[in-house]
Amino acid sequence: MQVKTQEKMTEKIKKLIELQNIDSKLSAIEKSKGNLPYIVNDLTDEINENNSEIAGLENLKSELENSLKESKSTIESSRIMLEKYKNQRNMVTNNKEYEALIKEIEFREELVVDEEQNIKTLTENIVKNSSILEVKTRSASEKVQLLNEKKNQLKEKLSETAEEQKILEEKRNNLVAKIDKHLYNLYERIYGSKGQVAVVPANEGHCGGCFTVLPSQKLSELKRADSIVQCDACSRILFYEIKDAN
Repeated sequence: MQVKTQEKMTEKIKKLIELQNIDSKLSAIEKSKGNLPYIVNDLTDEINENNSEIAGLENLKSELENSLKESKSTIESSRIMLEKYKNQRNMVTNNKEYEALIKEIEFREELVVDEEQNIKTLTENIVKNSSILEVKTRSASEKVQLLNEKKNQLKEKLSETAEEQKILEEKRNNLVAKIDKHLYNLYERIYGSKGQVAVVPANEGHCGGCFTVLPSQKLSELKRADSIVQCDACSRILFYEIKDAN
């Protein structure tokens, strides 16, 4: 059986058939890339998110380390003051000065205890932060390596189809310029909503898209080929092909 397009088919239908063929080839090129474009995009987003988290962890690490330095400095200065106050305590001559020194000594001793506890907490948080930072940094490094691999794979795929895709896109642009705008918009709506198949043959009395049996009146319209005919069930644009026996 040799399939040939009915000679009376209008130029509008011919252009739509050609457009569908071009779009099918472009779609096949996109599918040949597999999930690589999505993987590259997802990995890029994950790396950006990771880098943001790493920056936050590094800032937190700096804050914790500065707080640790401040606590150690406070303890050091408090101990110096304690030594000074204790020496002064043995030299005071009245109760008022003695009580004031005792209060200062108690304050400094409590401050040392508080700062020592603070140092313990800060040290624990620094260790925890460093551990998380190490995991995040290692993960980011692994993802960057994986991203580079996937980018190279995608680049290879693109190089294989780049010339063909360019030719098809040029043909498509030239063809679209020759198609009525309202007809092209109809094609685009159907193409986007019907699995990238907008124009189908109506052979053997059924729609080539959804396989619904077409009424005789619809078949008669198709055979006349003097207007745009759509399937009542799926809205795809139909064209009629005749199969001749050799």
